[in-house]
Amino acid sequence: MIGWWGYGAGVSVTTAALGIVRGPGDTVTFVRQQRGPYAGSLLLPGGKIEFGEAAEEAARREVAEESGCEVRILTPVGVYEIRGTGPDGAGYHFVMFTFLAEGEQTLRVGHGGHHVDGILQARVEDVRPHPTVRRILNDAGVGRYDPDDLAAALTADGITMTCHVMGSPARATG
Repeated sequence: MIGWWGYGAGVSVTTAALGIVRGPGDTVTFVRQQRGPYAGSLLLPGGKIEFGEAAEEAARREVAEESGCEVRILTPVGVYEIRGTGPDGAGYHFVMFTFLAEGEQTLRVGHGGHHVDGILQARVEDVRPHPTVRRILNDAGVGRYDPDDLAAALTADGITMTCHVMGSPARATG
């Protein structure tokens, strides 16, 4: 059975896009995903690229659906290949386009994200998101997570994560 993002399909690669969205006071926007191999983890807003949709358009759409933030200018950060096995034993394989949103966004009161259990804006040093997110935040110049701890967390979770294309570490400001 093919699940969300192709999770559990075992036969295809899911292409997805996400956005790093800064909030007030040097915070970043995180969502707690309801489903998929990282369900329950703090993630960056993002999701599957629809057929015919550009990666940047998908990131913009997914950020709006999941967090309610309307982003305009997105700077490419990297393209990651992420492979692993979820808690239920189903394999996954993603190609993830990552973007950094320009400016600062404030969450709208009452927005209920699409397929998320919660939305928050927190300083990166105050939260411990999923290891793939920590890697992306470090590569974007937004996070300062310990590289050795990060490598150990990815290994412990059985995740292979490779950055194939890297944009210059952009630091969009408000």
